[in-house]
Amino acid sequence: MAPEDPIVEVIQFVSTEQCLGNPSLFQALRDIVQGWQEKGLKVQYWGTTMEKPNNIYWVLFWQSRAHAAAFAADPLYPEFVQRRQSLATTPVRDLYAPLSGDPQLCVEAPVTDVAIFKAHEARIEKMHETAHSAVHLLRSLQLQGFTGSSLGVTHEDPSVGIYFSGWNSVEDHMRIGMEEGHEKLKEEGEEFMKQLSDLIIVHVDFKKHDCANID
Repeated sequence: MAPEDPIVEVIQFVSTEQCLGNPSLFQALRDIVQGWQEKGLKVQYWGTTMEKPNNIYWVLFWQSRAHAAAFAADPLYPEFVQRRQSLATTPVRDLYAPLSGDPQLCVEAPVTDVAIFKAHEARIEKMHETAHSAVHLLRSLQLQGFTGSSLGVTHEDPSVGIYFSGWNSVEDHMRIGMEEGHEKLKEEGEEFMKQLSDLIIVHVDFKKHDCANID
């Protein structure tokens, strides 16, 4: 990946009760990031998972890895990181990946399936191969409620990947592999799963950040 290529930053944390009870705390952090809109930030989205309302996913679209790196190199960034961590009960996870397709279309769907996965060390290449094969097949099918998918490997670790898919509802997503004609897709998915040592899958209703209102 070249430094000038677009990159997506995915931040995840389990929020404190104070963060949930006072939305302005998280709003203030998003406003800080929004201040970089003229310095490389394209757009940002955030949301809580449908499985656990205190599990927050925050997605930043940067013009390039270089722009994201410039934000991280800002003298005020350590204070930003400290404030971000103060809103979490677990260590904040912060990943960067160039994603295929149209990841913004995925997060703008009514429901976004977000998967973060890690391959066994000896199966990284096979993980890449099976992931791309399964996603290609998924995109080729006429699936009810499917709006798009996006896949990439993190900048930090080639064994870790990020996957987005957009859906009109959770029910539409859960029908994958359950209907007639989906047998091959189910097989591809099972082969992909064999390559993994860790997998997190959640459903998120993302919201586009708006500086004007406290969400």
